Amino acid sequence: MSLGAHLLGLAARHSPLVRDTLRRHADAPLSDLLARLRPRPADPWQDREDLWRAVADQTALWYGPAVAREVVADLREHPIVPTSNHFGVDTFADSVQGTLLFALRPGAPRNVVVLGFGSVSMNNLTYPMGLRLYDPRHGDAGAVPQRLPVMPNRDKHRTVLTAQPFDLEMVTRARARLGRMRRAGEVTAFCERSAAEILDAEYASARTLSLPAHALQAIRVNAGLWRRMFRGAPPARLVQLAIEPICAALLDRDLRDPGSLVHQLFFVPRVREALLDGLDGAPACWSREPSRGTVFFWGLSTAGRRVPLRLDGELLTGVDERGRRLTWKFHPDELVPALREQRLLPSLFTCFAVLAFARGLGCVGGYYQVGYLPAMQRGIVAALGVGEEFRDVADRVAQVPTGLHLAGVQGIARALPDGSLIPAGPVEIAGAGGLSAADLDALGSVPVREAHLAAFPELLDHLVPAADLPGGWARALAAENGTACRGVVRFEA
Repeated sequence: MSLGAHLLGLAARHSPLVRDTLRRHADAPLSDLLARLRPRPADPWQDREDLWRAVADQTALWYGPAVAREVVADLREHPIVPTSNHFGVDTFADSVQGTLLFALRPGAPRNVVVLGFGSVSMNNLTYPMGLRLYDPRHGDAGAVPQRLPVMPNRDKHRTVLTAQPFDLEMVTRARARLGRMRRAGEVTAFCERSAAEILDAEYASARTLSLPAHALQAIRVNAGLWRRMFRGAPPARLVQLAIEPICAALLDRDLRDPGSLVHQLFFVPRVREALLDGLDGAPACWSREPSRGTVFFWGLSTAGRRVPLRLDGELLTGVDERGRRLTWKFHPDELVPALREQRLLPSLFTCFAVLAFARGLGCVGGYYQVGYLPAMQRGIVAALGVGEEFRDVADRVAQVPTGLHLAGVQGIARALPDGSLIPAGPVEIAGAGGLSAADLDALGSVPVREAHLAAFPELLDHLVPAADLPGGWARALAAENGTACRGVVRFEA
């Protein structure tokens, strides 16, 4: 048995999603997966007009009113978006390639709208503090990726939405560090040249540096990276929005509306207790003991850090990193102003409650979302089952699709001089001259099995416990992929 086949087996054993995807589509092209990304006709419990207004407001804020009008028109026709991304500068190969594949699905509109979570810390997996570099450290194909920080270490625990803007001094320090990495043999000349171009042209541009918030700078840097990934015009305009402000705008109404899904989940005591018990300890939800997760909302400390909250009677309470207690009465009169002032942020559960379960927005996720979103759905439906008067809303929630995904498939890889294949992020794709029209056409033909194998050097250890993986697996897989993944779009650098 080849190493790749062994690792596919391990991934299938530990991930029902991988197992099901391989069973259905292993030898099929990626175009088959993309063709399935269509939200089935739905009759959501709540009207979507307020969702479109909230999206339009956020899009106009970041991209201008003309783009906002286009985006809403597109979403009315195609109410489906990726929601497993993190907001901020994104050089994570898996999320960037996932966004590209989403933009290439059949009938895709002119704007690819991505809703990312901005309540994550600056040093999260996608590393918005700087750049992820897909370059072999000291020539080791198993030592990928590397990190090049731009933001100072003191900001690593801040949420992305509260981060201060970077300045020219920070970019200059990153540029100097990149040079030291090259002289030490930690990165190749190709990597140094590619990353330096991004730092000089995108980070250090006067327009980027003049922006008053990191979030605005991130949108501009990501837009520049997106354009550089293509030799011609991009297949779609990239529109990245933070999910929390959109959901906060919807909650402004939902928390006060007795007919809304959220109001019934939060403020009907028997429903709320059933929900809290039913999803106690569930992934991406909460623990009723103050040890993991948060109940419905995150608090935000003065240092911009998330504070997990628990519901104690009718009080929402938590303790920040300095030991200070944060407390709100669990009532719309206190929750709505706190959301408006960004002292509270909607949790992952609450975001999906207002977007997917209340309004039927198709949410495309990855490995984790396809696990926790169905669990949330089951928990909500079960909680609403405490009374016959909630049957209609429970039936609507039960109809929402929760299995939409583009999980861990990468159709683009970088070939090293020894023939090994490693993942490719936007820095490397841009540095190699970008993708041609022929490359984009070829992506749809990449076999799903190969797309999993190409992604594994970056993702497999998130699925399979380290103790189950053979020694040196990433290096050996990169070497084997060089000959096994013949359909993957590759570039040499």
